[in-house]
Amino acid sequence: MTIACLLYAIHSFFGGGNEHRILDSWAYLQISDGQSAGVPFDIRVLVPWLAAHTAILSGLSVSAAYNLLTSLALLGSLLILKQLLTQRGSSWQWQTAVLLAFGCSLAVTFGYTPILVDPFLLLVTCLTIVALVKGKLVAALVLTCVAVLTKEFGLFLVPVWAFYTYRLGYRKSACVGLLAPIAIFVVVVLVRHSDAPAVFPGWKPYAYHYLFDYQLSVLRLRGLSSYLKLLYMGAWCGLWPTSLLAAMCILDRSIRSTAIGVYRIGLAVLLVSLPILLPGDWSRNLIVLVPFSSIVAAKHPLARDRYFIGLIAIGGLTTALARPFHGEPLPAALMISMTAFSLISSVMIAIKLVQYTFWSSRLEIDPLFEQTAGATID
Repeated sequence: MTIACLLYAIHSFFGGGNEHRILDSWAYLQISDGQSAGVPFDIRVLVPWLAAHTAILSGLSVSAAYNLLTSLALLGSLLILKQLLTQRGSSWQWQTAVLLAFGCSLAVTFGYTPILVDPFLLLVTCLTIVALVKGKLVAALVLTCVAVLTKEFGLFLVPVWAFYTYRLGYRKSACVGLLAPIAIFVVVVLVRHSDAPAVFPGWKPYAYHYLFDYQLSVLRLRGLSSYLKLLYMGAWCGLWPTSLLAAMCILDRSIRSTAIGVYRIGLAVLLVSLPILLPGDWSRNLIVLVPFSSIVAAKHPLARDRYFIGLIAIGGLTTALARPFHGEPLPAALMISMTAFSLISSVMIAIKLVQYTFWSSRLEIDPLFEQTAGATID
């Protein structure tokens, strides 16, 4: 986490992060100032409200307040994730690799663009997991409502809370509690409706742009080469090796557990939600996968393979270091070498995953062949 904190500080203070603004950043600053920013930003009320009041209480500028909230949210998320991994009995090597790879990805992404609400959504997701694991269902439901007020994607926590509560035997509570975050979301959408000029005139145009035009617009703006780089870096923000490994855990009968816990429920919900998450910005949308996928994947045999763990650590770190630095230009040799190490790590990880899948399928098939052969000889 020390390396991640250092990278965040470098990108924030020396890489132009304190001054960098994107469309979303300007929208959140408008909301903090009491103005309307239009769809979809007007319903993401919690973080702009917190930033505005933090600025008032601390004497900081609103921009500095966002930077403070983002850095605290990221640090808190990583500390909670470490605690959860420890509680689940994962090895220190796996914890180190996950925290290094994930932390560095978060640091370079949000160190350069700190005025966003996604880090706070990640923190609320981690806190919700902690509450559910401890059996604090009411607290978890409150946090789920907080997630909905942070960003509309916080709705994914609603089925996680409801299904887990239902599995514990509180069936009526699960059904009733399911309605609370959804009702809050609907009320906020209706109350925060504004006719002020905005990028999107309503929810239908925004939904169409998000689902069908966002990726195409990035491709047209950036060009094919830069677009593929963005997808690759975004995949590492979602720690793609752990997501694949976790999905394999759910599908693999030798690893699959009869006990369906919070992590497997959350992972299943998010995997089902991928058609909604993938059309957007991968570097922001996919980070909520990691608390679930990294913990589920810790049970996989490859999560105890030091070579595979090392590849994840190297891949995540070098991908972060290969990201563009917007301060003083970095030496070309450093950028090229980090890119090469990142690509080599990704290829080797993919090879390890394919090898494991192949050999595990052979182990399942071979006994069947032996039984068939024996029956034929008899």
